[in-house]
Amino acid sequence: MDFVFYLTLFLFILLFGLIDCNIDYDFWARLIVGKNFFQTGELFNFDFQSYGSTHQFIDHEWGSSLIFYLIQSNFNDIGLYIFKSLIIFLTLFVITKIIRLDNKNSKFHFLFFFFCLHSISYNIFSTIRCQTFSFLFFVIYLYTLKYAKTKNNYRVLWCLPILNIIWANCHGGFSIGLVLIFLFTLGEFLNKEKYKPYLYCFLSCLATSLINPYGIEYIYYIFNALSLNRIHITEWQSAFFNEDFKYFLIKFKIFFIITNLFFIYSIFKNIKSKDFYKKIDKTKYLILFFTLLISLKSLRFHVFFTYSVIALCYSDFYDIFNKKLPEIYDNLKEIIICILILISTFSHFQNRSFLITTLDYPIYCIEFIKQNSIKGNLFINFHFGSYASYKLYPNNQVFMDGRYEEVYDNELINQMAGVFLSKNQNEFFKKYHSDILILDKSYPIVENLKKDKNWFMAYEDKKFSLFLDKKYKNQKFKLPTKNLNYYNKTKFNTEINWVN
Repeated sequence: MDFVFYLTLFLFILLFGLIDCNIDYDFWARLIVGKNFFQTGELFNFDFQSYGSTHQFIDHEWGSSLIFYLIQSNFNDIGLYIFKSLIIFLTLFVITKIIRLDNKNSKFHFLFFFFCLHSISYNIFSTIRCQTFSFLFFVIYLYTLKYAKTKNNYRVLWCLPILNIIWANCHGGFSIGLVLIFLFTLGEFLNKEKYKPYLYCFLSCLATSLINPYGIEYIYYIFNALSLNRIHITEWQSAFFNEDFKYFLIKFKIFFIITNLFFIYSIFKNIKSKDFYKKIDKTKYLILFFTLLISLKSLRFHVFFTYSVIALCYSDFYDIFNKKLPEIYDNLKEIIICILILISTFSHFQNRSFLITTLDYPIYCIEFIKQNSIKGNLFINFHFGSYASYKLYPNNQVFMDGRYEEVYDNELINQMAGVFLSKNQNEFFKKYHSDILILDKSYPIVENLKKDKNWFMAYEDKKFSLFLDKKYKNQKFKLPTKNLNYYNKTKFNTEINWVN
């Protein structure tokens, strides 16, 4: 029945990946970096796209940029969609191998995986992002570390320092991998098992982290970044302690509560035993406790907690909730689920195209600027900054984009937020001269600008307003097409080119 389970799982991933085909805001910056590298063989350490206050920067996602650019430039939308699906499936496949280390006869039941994955669907299925590599490497590390312990084969640990080079150059999340190795070292020490191989592995991975284009400065940057206050970045907020998320992310919160109730129950059930401390696997609970804490801190860490629970607690959960059905009925249940997922997946294939969409972007305003060849500095929400740069450079520079602390001074995002709330906007635009403004209509500044003689609204759609400096007022403008097929076909078109 493994085949039925894996088929169901893969179809489920295809289905959810197709339902949500939005593209990450920062993906465009990744394409720019990738294109630059393959055309020049260099990595920029300065920002050529911005007229805001910038500094030399370290790109902790440059390796991901190369991969994304190669896939997009050669295989377009379908390539990105399949790549995302395969990475997620491979991650979950490795998790099943971790489960089998504890019990090689474990039977995989899809409903458990469905419940777990549904709780973090917003984080893994929505779009292709650089942290997708961190999720994959996290479970590969977990499998390797646990394999060494289970099979008493510590030589396999020497593959991790090599993998660490790849992970460290794809995403800054490699620091989670270092913590994972350290937790294994500490846990096995507390378990009074072999811990020195893990300690040597940890030190070796620290050393190979230095193999990157920036050397030891990269390590300083990563650990400094962990302490930054990202109050304006949604994914860095807590789902539990932020009022804005009080009634959101309910699926993960339910999963989180059930999981922790189970932990409490299992500890309470066994703690009366005299040899409880001796028998308990300290490594397992250190990992679960660490991933639990970071998931409380930030939305982007929810996946690490959920994957840890699936990998380390599957058998524990299933022993509690499983009703020992006769094998024939148990198998029939899984087959029925597979058929339902199969029908649902292929029905979506018929009704949806393999297109990554930009419908949430200010595509009409950007096209207005491009069609009318309006040159100048563009002030736009930092979420859309890299898209605007990708589509409009070299005629336009943006104030800032989603790379946030990587590229820009720390206070810049706060200054930008103040403008949207109509605080010191005139002072801001004097300091940072702007010729073009693209603003979400929900911001208070929009109504103020309609009354400001220095600006005029040249174009608007349902969601965004485009304001131009008064010097453009006497020009005649072409209106952008409303044909969505045009925007889908041309979304990856750019004038950025370093060859000529």
